Amino acid sequence: MSRPRRFTRTAHLGVGAELFERASRSLLNWGMHRGAGLVVVVDGPATPGRTVTLRPRSGPAAWLRVSAPCEVTEVVDDDDARGFTYRSLPGHPERGRESFVVTHDAATGHVRLTITAESEHATWLARLGGPIARAEQDRITRRYLDALAEGR
Repeated sequence: MSRPRRFTRTAHLGVGAELFERASRSLLNWGMHRGAGLVVVVDGPATPGRTVTLRPRSGPAAWLRVSAPCEVTEVVDDDDARGFTYRSLPGHPERGRESFVVTHDAATGHVRLTITAESEHATWLARLGGPIARAEQDRITRRYLDALAEGR
């Protein structure tokens, strides 16, 4: 069993209600994941109970044909915050959960994406390649932040 890893990353996406709407829509419809270079196998937007399978298009996980099944456990849909949380399912190389929330500060207009995750290695391959698995997780997280920041 590996030690759980927890982290939070935040990116400033820009300013404005229109950006908030566009970024929220992209996030809830898996555009951020696709923009980060993942193959997304899902039959609709992020809703509680929906399952999604993610596969990287590049990097070590792609070479190893890693597949990451997840289930959406919670959706946030407020005037100033939208996003979701999913948890890993059996077959995912990590065990844990990850949240993605786009927020809009009405007073300043600032739009931000916050990613919060907690996970530990779930497979022998992830444990064996621990530093590589963590580096891949960091790479994908940076790509998530970049994907919404670039408006993909």
